[in-house]
Amino acid sequence: MRRLQWVLVVVSLLLVLVGCKEDPFSPSVTLRYKVSGTAETVNIDYFDSNGDLAILTNIDSPWEISFSANHGDEAYLYAKRIGETGTVSVAIYVDGVLLDEALSSGSEGATAQGTL
Repeated sequence: MRRLQWVLVVVSLLLVLVGCKEDPFSPSVTLRYKVSGTAETVNIDYFDSNGDLAILTNIDSPWEISFSANHGDEAYLYAKRIGETGTVSVAIYVDGVLLDEALSSGSEGATAQGTL
């Protein structure tokens, strides 16, 4: 009887794992930063794949980047328009799901952030 219970547990676990789209044991996720809006040129700050602050200047909008990150990492994206007019929208996606977003029509810029 114990052997049958053990087999049922193993089969159930395998069915759950096979039904998952992602590897449930993988520590990594796909992180995507996206900057858009009506501003033609922006300055961008973001945490890169190493967790370091990357600073980009005079970047054409729209802009985006994707890379692998780990659960528990911090995500940060800031964009500010260059010039007097235009909007800036920032968004952070984790495995295709929106984590945070912001919109700015002023000179202060827009910031999105969160923990993966």
